[in-house]
Amino acid sequence: MHPAGNGPTPFDESRFRSQVTLSDPPDALHADPASMNAKELRLAQEALWNWIQSAEVAPAIEAPDEEVLDAARAQLNTIITERRDLHSDEPAPRGG
Repeated sequence: MHPAGNGPTPFDESRFRSQVTLSDPPDALHADPASMNAKELRLAQEALWNWIQSAEVAPAIEAPDEEVLDAARAQLNTIITERRDLHSDEPAPRGG
């Protein structure tokens, strides 16, 4: 209820934020995607994707430097490219 008791309270987005602080970037940020197998690439992509999403919505006091976020995005793009290249080398499935 509104403080005056006659309606809804103003939207308080802090109620919807996680109380967990942002973790350090995943190890995948510094990994060499060219030396990873398909499973490692998939796990690295998931870890980076989740961390980037969390970092982008983190409060300013917890948010990483923009350079770290840019490096994570660049590494994510590299991993995605590596996965695409790895799977493009596989023969197409047979049958219909």
